[in-house]
Amino acid sequence: MTVPKEKVYAVIMAGGKGARLWPLSTEERPKPLISLNGNQTLLEETVQRLFPLLLPENIIVVANETSVDQFRKILPIPVENIIAEPCRRNTAPCVALATALIRRRTEDAVIIMLPADHKIFPVKSFQKDLAACVDNVEYGNLLILGVLPNFPATGYGYAKMGEEIAPGFYKVVAFREKPDEKTARNYVVSGDYCWNCGIFIWTAAAITEAFKRYYPALFEKIEAWVGGKDFQDDFAECDAISFDYAVMEKAENVVVKLVSFYWSDIGSFRSIYNLCDKDEYGNAICAQGRVIVENSDLNLIVCDDDTEIRLHSLRKYAVIKSGKRLLISELPE
Repeated sequence: MTVPKEKVYAVIMAGGKGARLWPLSTEERPKPLISLNGNQTLLEETVQRLFPLLLPENIIVVANETSVDQFRKILPIPVENIIAEPCRRNTAPCVALATALIRRRTEDAVIIMLPADHKIFPVKSFQKDLAACVDNVEYGNLLILGVLPNFPATGYGYAKMGEEIAPGFYKVVAFREKPDEKTARNYVVSGDYCWNCGIFIWTAAAITEAFKRYYPALFEKIEAWVGGKDFQDDFAECDAISFDYAVMEKAENVVVKLVSFYWSDIGSFRSIYNLCDKDEYGNAICAQGRVIVENSDLNLIVCDDDTEIRLHSLRKYAVIKSGKRLLISELPE
């Protein structure tokens, strides 16, 4: 990475509720605090994979007010870098706020925006691709990381790739959000589309200019916050809109870097199933206690305590136990 380390910042977006993963994710324990390996939480893994590429003081976490204290107890970054949004306003205001706070520190910063709840490995490949993006943002492009799809996922966003402008970097022609299965299958076959990982890299100047052009109301907020206005006073005035809708789907200077690492968005129990090791019958078991499976296949069993679980004659079910909460449902495709 040729950009000075002092000028590179990462912002981890950790304000989501993760409602689709109940009971693993609740208001008291939001999705970033889930642990799928019995050790580190998803949020801790996200922070750790940024070392040693970034300085601890240049990693910022944006969370909701109910999670800040929990995050501050477990993360190896300055506590003042864990910022509480006054209220939930979706991802566009989150990006705008992070941009303003970083510009207060370093006007010519390079900013990496990434979610708190992805599984990525190997880490060295992730860091190599991230460093390549940091070194290619000086042209004012908005960079995203993309994964070539290996199945027709209907829960992911897709980016259509155009001209290759550098090795592994492609102009983005269009975004397509969560297509139906037939459309997704056509995307996979065409070879022209990649999954949008939701990880962004840009300069502070480029993202500020993008807000100015495509969503002026948030550009005005950025400038006010950079100038010293307290975001606690007016954050609630921001429109609750996603960053993809506010900026990315309108922008003409988006470039995707195809990556070399494994990536999964932990957004459903199907994605957890895909991550876990399977037994000879395709059952994915992620549990601390004893699990006995009889005449059952293609199920997901998750339990975060030593409860004994028995499955009998079930196929394609999710059995999820966390604390005193239990979910039993069909496992979605």
